[in-house]
Parts: sequence; structure tokens; C-alpha cells
Amino acid sequence: MLRGEKVTKRFGGLTALKDIDFSVEKGSIFGLIGPNGSGKTTLFNVVCGVYKPEGGKIFFEGKEITGLPPHKICKLGIARTFQIVKPFANMKVID
Repeated sequence: MLRGEKVTKRFGGLTALKDIDFSVEKGSIFGLIGPNGSGKTTLFNVVCGVYKPEGGKIFFEGKEITGLPPHKICKLGIARTFQIVKPFANMKVID
């Protein structure tokens, strides 16, 4: 369903992702763990089109989506959310 082959992303002289291969099958649960700065968020941003990879390819349901803009990837059903512990710190549930 979602597959990456040799995905590479650099920020200047820093290589955040180097030749990453992954595969997530439909109906499976996939976990991505690692220390701060290990490239987890960068990988999600590349998959979602926020960043374009310098190398490699990403496929969704058999079609290449590498380099597509985020709005087109979102229309395919791929999106990400952000970890915000208190997004509305000054509001109550009733608000």
C-alpha cells in the first residue's frame, strides 16, 4: 500500500534520511521509533509531500507519489497531524 525505496533527504550538509526502505501493507500497524533527530518527522514530511527527497521513490497503492505537492497527496488519503499537547491552552472543553 505505502512503500519507500532508497529515500534520501538532506538539509545542507546534514543527511537526515539515507537510502531508507520501508513498506506498510493495508490493514497493518506500523511503528516508527527513534531518538530525537533521527529522521522520523522528516520521513513523514517526505511521504506527505512537505519535503521533496533528493533521492529514492515513494509509492502509494502502486502509483509513484514522489515529489507530488501535499494537497495532491492528501487527496489520495495520506495526511499527517502534529503533536500539540495543549493546542488551546486558554480554552475549556465547553468553548
